[in-house]
Amino acid sequence: LDVRILPGLASRSPAAPDVMRGEETQLLGMTRLVATPSATVCMPGTHSKWVDIDGGVVTGFSTRMTGELFALFSRHSILRLSLGADPAPPAPTDPDFLGGVADGLHAGAATLSRLFGLRAAGLLQGLGSQAAAARLSGLLIGAEVGEMAGRAGRRPLVMLASGTLAALYAAAFAAPATTSSPSMPTRRSAPASGRPPPRSGRTAKGQDHDRRAAD
Repeated sequence: LDVRILPGLASRSPAAPDVMRGEETQLLGMTRLVATPSATVCMPGTHSKWVDIDGGVVTGFSTRMTGELFALFSRHSILRLSLGADPAPPAPTDPDFLGGVADGLHAGAATLSRLFGLRAAGLLQGLGSQAAAARLSGLLIGAEVGEMAGRAGRRPLVMLASGTLAALYAAAFAAPATTSSPSMPTRRSAPASGRPPPRSGRTAKGQDHDRRAAD
């Protein structure tokens, strides 16, 4: 029995320390399936990871607590009074979600005021709980995508995701103000030899949308 333990990854930069514990196993599988040896990989989740890969090697990564922030705001902040208990995920075509995305893409430092605006809209404009939850989701995802897609610049962008989160992030990437769009290729089988397939086209398989990474 051949058992191997992957220790995770760490960024020890004094200005931006970061850790990855678990997602590196998904990246390892992706590098065997994706043809592009250099790209920025978006891995949505409770703690979204944005990973720079050059020549098949991780050269940098950063974490955005987007999923956890949604949970905190919806369960433990004043916004819980506007969102109701356990709000359902929005559809990627939901106008309230897309409106939140547009706000997040443009808000920048004003994102904090947009958050309280959800509470005010419920009090003053009759914004319903499901609509408020959809706007909050869009606002947080839009802010993340707006920041990180801009940093990726002209690098190829690959999204490693599936299910609900994949659809929501794809909608954010498709918004008019977004500067780049990720590839979402389909899986192909590796050769029987176990060697990586020839790097001639992009392929990948994402994680389930309910993934809860440790970091």
